[in-house]
Amino acid sequence: METYMTINELAKHLRMAPQTVRKWTRKSDIPFRKIGGAIRFRLSEIEKWVDDGADFLGEQEQAERTGEPKEAGE
Repeated sequence: METYMTINELAKHLRMAPQTVRKWTRKSDIPFRKIGGAIRFRLSEIEKWVDDGADFLGEQEQAERTGEPKEAGE
């Protein structure tokens, strides 16, 4: 069975503030589902989102993950 998380559970899992997760949800920057009006995050989708270079990663970390050097001044 798939694992679903609340905003607070996901924030703790990602070591982020719950307010940040709420902001991503409002902007649809993060994959989520509404189940009975409640926002829930499917763990497998979040893991893929992170592995694909999620929006919360800084530019330097994204470059390191893809192997592309970040240009100075960018």
